[in-house]
Amino acid sequence: MKKLLPLAAILAMAPALAFANADNLYGNGGVHTEFFETKAEAMAEANRIADQLSSKPSHELAFVLRTPLKSLDHNSIEIYDKDVSYNTMPGDNGATMYQGVVDVEYRFSRYD
Repeated sequence: MKKLLPLAAILAMAPALAFANADNLYGNGGVHTEFFETKAEAMAEANRIADQLSSKPSHELAFVLRTPLKSLDHNSIEIYDKDVSYNTMPGDNGATMYQGVVDVEYRFSRYD
């Protein structure tokens, strides 16, 4: 009897596990570079980061982009749009400083 109880518990939970559904969600996040003295340097760094994000496998993107760590399907993350731009800020000496920005739109699946 004691051996049948764990087996019965597993069989009772099997339908609940079989019907777990996944939600497809969309996210939007950004990566900022450090500040540079020229716009060309900031844009070059932002383009380098955008290329790195495009070449990363899905399971690595989970740690770079904002995603829920609980119940996330790590192989479902897919970048479908990215935009590279820059921000400006006055520096300490009055010169303009430039910061590259990579804005990423992506989708992923999450289990209930």
